[in-house]
Amino acid sequence: MDGFLLLDKEKGMTSFSLCNKIKYKFSLSKTGHSGTLDPNATGLMIVALDKATKLLKLLNYDTKEYIADIVFGLDSKSYDIDSEITNDISMPIDINNLKEKMEILKKKTTQLPPMVSAIKVNGKKLMRYKDDEEVLVQERDVHVIEDELIEFIDSPTHPIARIRLKVSKGFYIRSYAHDLGILLGGCAIVKELRRTKVEDLSISDAKSLDDVKEYDIIPINKFFNFQVLEVDKYRAHLAQNGVTFDKRQTTMKGIFIVRCESKDIAIYEETEENIYKPLLIF
Repeated sequence: MDGFLLLDKEKGMTSFSLCNKIKYKFSLSKTGHSGTLDPNATGLMIVALDKATKLLKLLNYDTKEYIADIVFGLDSKSYDIDSEITNDISMPIDINNLKEKMEILKKKTTQLPPMVSAIKVNGKKLMRYKDDEEVLVQERDVHVIEDELIEFIDSPTHPIARIRLKVSKGFYIRSYAHDLGILLGGCAIVKELRRTKVEDLSISDAKSLDDVKEYDIIPINKFFNFQVLEVDKYRAHLAQNGVTFDKRQTTMKGIFIVRCESKDIAIYEETEENIYKPLLIF
């Protein structure tokens, strides 16, 4: 059962709750995920099972893709529909003006995260700060890689734009909506959000909680496609006991699977030159 699942998270469920439900569905000892989705967001989540949770730190993806429904003329503290509406104005939009402002945001290389987010400042999550507390939030280096206006629903009060965004690591779609609203002379929030890709992994390969089966689990060696170090029984015994390797055992670089007679023994990583420590022992 050690491996990964590609799951399509449904609306109204937290990422933590999805992991717990998978844990009980397959009678696992532990689960974990590679990237949180807000409760009312849907889409692709990568969930690690049992020993694979030790490899979550390796899932440091550079790009993600989302489809967002952005409604104009509304504002909220969280920059989405999930918190109290703080502003409600009529905001007619010209579609050509919208495309021009999207192009401006595509060229922007920094972004201010929402105050209602899990980013830590001075060791405290932004969402935990009270309204009367002062906190200095720095802009972060992020950017839009691709954008596409999929659909525009015109309205004299609250038009809606459905936009596909391929973005860099750490990008907030909610902040994008907020900034887009300001550029257009008003305000905007995210109404619906769906994650469709994480790097080359696609929502088309994901399963819902109800439909996912044991055979959908992707084994660790297939998920990562690590290089393999074939060893004799002596070195296999060392790996099985978590012994640190050095140049006497190998000079391989990076991360690799230690394998003996077609059996995977452990996964090792190079922590310094010619020093290798186990990440996971099977």
